[in-house]
Amino acid sequence: MKRLIFMLFTISVMASACSSYSYYAVSNKPLSTQHYKTYAWIPEGYSKSSSFYNNDVATDRIVDAASKEIEKKGLVLDNQKPDILIRYTAVVNKETREYNDPVYYNPPARLSPRIAYYRGRAYRYFSYYDPMPVYAGSEARRENVKAGSIMIDLIDRKTKKIIWRGWAEGDLDNPQKAVDDIPQVVTNIFKKLP
Repeated sequence: MKRLIFMLFTISVMASACSSYSYYAVSNKPLSTQHYKTYAWIPEGYSKSSSFYNNDVATDRIVDAASKEIEKKGLVLDNQKPDILIRYTAVVNKETREYNDPVYYNPPARLSPRIAYYRGRAYRYFSYYDPMPVYAGSEARRENVKAGSIMIDLIDRKTKKIIWRGWAEGDLDNPQKAVDDIPQVVTNIFKKLP
């Protein structure tokens, strides 16, 4: 039983380590529960989102995951007089990326005649000669990808300034996977919160 639990734990750690997202954060000052005790959501920021995040399911998952993470920090939801306002922005861009693939030249394999001497007698045989590939340069190729990002802002309500911004960027290949990954992505964004 312990071995099974250890294997499941190892697999989950490896799966989370293979995330296709990159996480970033910037802050003005650390989030202090002495100064900030309550939070509220403001409407979504300007989005250039496609059908990946432009739906109620994605919105609910972002809001739910972020609310759980912010409540772990000790803040309580208060829509009347919040100390912090939270806003998220989801963006999906179509980008063209250029990749350079190496090109190799494989010289043809050959049979070479050989002569060997053993106890005074000559023996003829053929040896197979297969040279290594030779690097000949690189070939550029362009590929269209969809790059998505989810950005979460914590705004001080009194000063109306952003005190913390965290975001994740990644390639979006599958719409279903993009929406299913939202809770984990938001959790990893909030790991950058001081």
